[in-house]
Amino acid sequence: MSNLLKVGLRQNAIFIPESAMVSIPQSLTETTGILVANLSQYGFSVSEALLQALNQTSPAYHATIMRTVQDVLGGLKNWTPLVKGWDKPTGESVVDHIVTFFANVFHAKGAKLPCGHMIPPNTFPLERYNGCPFCGMPFENSTLIHYKQGSNIKVLELWTDSDVSNFFESLLSSKTALDTTQVDSLYVLLNELPLPSVEIKMKETVMAVINTLVSQGRTLEAQAFFSSPNDVLRYLWFKHTGFLQIIEPKVILDRKARNNSNIIPGLDQSAAATLLTKASLNLKYSRRDCAMVATWMNNLDMDVSKVCEAMHPKRSMWVRFIRALRLAEYSKRKGFGKLHAVLDKFYRQEYEVWQGKVDHFRLRYDAGKTLGLLKQRPGLFARSLFANMLWFGKEITITAFSEIVDKVPARLVLTLNMYAENYFDKGSRRVVKPLGGVSKNIPANALLDLYSEDQLAAMREAVRGISMLAMKKRFEAMDTTAKTIYIDPVLFKIPVSIGDRGETVQDLSAVVTGTRFSIAGDTVRLYMQWGTGLPAQHLDMDL
Repeated sequence: MSNLLKVGLRQNAIFIPESAMVSIPQSLTETTGILVANLSQYGFSVSEALLQALNQTSPAYHATIMRTVQDVLGGLKNWTPLVKGWDKPTGESVVDHIVTFFANVFHAKGAKLPCGHMIPPNTFPLERYNGCPFCGMPFENSTLIHYKQGSNIKVLELWTDSDVSNFFESLLSSKTALDTTQVDSLYVLLNELPLPSVEIKMKETVMAVINTLVSQGRTLEAQAFFSSPNDVLRYLWFKHTGFLQIIEPKVILDRKARNNSNIIPGLDQSAAATLLTKASLNLKYSRRDCAMVATWMNNLDMDVSKVCEAMHPKRSMWVRFIRALRLAEYSKRKGFGKLHAVLDKFYRQEYEVWQGKVDHFRLRYDAGKTLGLLKQRPGLFARSLFANMLWFGKEITITAFSEIVDKVPARLVLTLNMYAENYFDKGSRRVVKPLGGVSKNIPANALLDLYSEDQLAAMREAVRGISMLAMKKRFEAMDTTAKTIYIDPVLFKIPVSIGDRGETVQDLSAVVTGTRFSIAGDTVRLYMQWGTGLPAQHLDMDL
C-alpha cells in the first residue's frame, strides 16, 4: 500500500482505496486532525474531498500515510554531518588514511571505534567527527527536522481506485516514451494491480510489462506481447544490458573504450574497459530461460519467412543468442516444428529482405516501386524522407509521403519539420548521436550540391507543409460540434514531447521533461542529496 501512496504523491494526491474506509463519523476525528496538522508541517494541505475520505480511514492507515510522506521527504534519514563544524577543515591528509590502513592491517595501538577500525594517534582529530573518519560510518543519528522553510503549501487531492486505474491505463497507452519516474510508477502498478486490457503503444513500455510478467512466473501470458522476433531480442538484450533499445555490442564496446581513453598513456584505461565490457556481454542462460524463449519463438504469429526477414538486420546478434539459448537443440523436440523451420531457413538464408528490395529499386532509380515499398512502412519512410527527396526529387516523394502521413506518429513529423532547416543547408554539419554511441559530426549530403538555394528552400517549405497536412488530417478525424475555437496564447510556447525523458526518479511533484510552470520570486534553490547506497566519490556537477 505504501508503494501506491508514493505513486499518488508524485501526482500531488493521496491514494485511499475503498477497502481502507472503515467508518463514516459525524465529525472530524482526533487522529484525522493530528494527521492534517502533521502534513501541514511538511508543507501539505488537503482538499475537502480528501479530508472527508481521511476521516473515514483508521489510525493505522494515517500512520502509513505519515511514514510514506516522511520517507519521500527524507525525514527518516540521518542528517547529522560526519564532521562537527563541517565548514572548517579537519586537516586530514592522504598520509593519515595510509597510516590508518596499515595500523588496521598490523593491529597497531590506537583508538578502537564501534565500526571495528583502529585509529592510530596523531592522525585524525577524532574530537571533530561524529563517526569513523576512515570508513565514514556515522555513530550519531539526528532527529532534528526543520519545518516550514518558506515553501508554499501544496494541496493534496484524493485518489480513488478509479483514479489509479485511469493513471495506470494512461501510462500503458502513452504514445511517447516514459521517463524514469513514470517507469518506476508503472512497475509499482504492475505489481500491485491486475493488468488492464489496453493497447500498449510504445515498445519500451511493452518491455516493462513483459519483465514484470516473467518475474511473476507468468511467461505464457507474456507471449501475447511478442508480435515479432525483434520484440524477443529487445527483451533479452534489455535483461542482459539494461538498454531498452537494441544497441549492438560493437557500439557498446566503442562507447566504453571512448569513455575510458586518455591522451596520457599511463591514464588510458580503454583496453581494460574493453576487456571488462566484453566479459559482461557474454551470454549464459539456464535451461528454464532457454525453454521459455524457445516457446516464445515457436508460438510467434508470423510466417516463417517473415520471422527470418525480421531477424536479418540483427543477424550477428541472433547467431549469438541462438547458440547461448540452445535453440537448435530445442527445435528438434516435439512441438517445436515452427522453430525448427525458422532456424533452418535462417541459416540457409532462403528468404527475401524488404530493405534489400528497397535498395535494389532505389539504385535503379525506380521511384514508383521504391516509394511503393516505403509506403508499406511509414516509420522508415519518414526517417528516409530527406534522402529520398534529394534522390528522386521533391514532388514525387512528398506526394507519396502525404498519402501515409496520417500513419506516422505526430512527434516524428514534428521532428522532421525541426531538422529540415539544418539538413537542407549545404554548409551545415549535423551533430548526431547514434543509439548508445557517442556524438559524431556528419557532413552535409553530397546530393545537396545538385540543387540551388531556391530549390532547397522549396524542400524545407514542403516539409513544413507536410507537417501542417499531418495536423490537419489528425484534427479532421476528430468529431466536434463546436463552431468556434479559442487558442490560448500559452499554446504558442508550450513544449511538445518528442521523446526527451528524465533519468532520475522524482518522488514529489513529478513533472514531464520540458514542462513549464511559473515560480514565485527571482531565486531558484537547488538541493542535492547523494544517492542512497552509493559510495562517496568525486562528483563533477555541471549547472
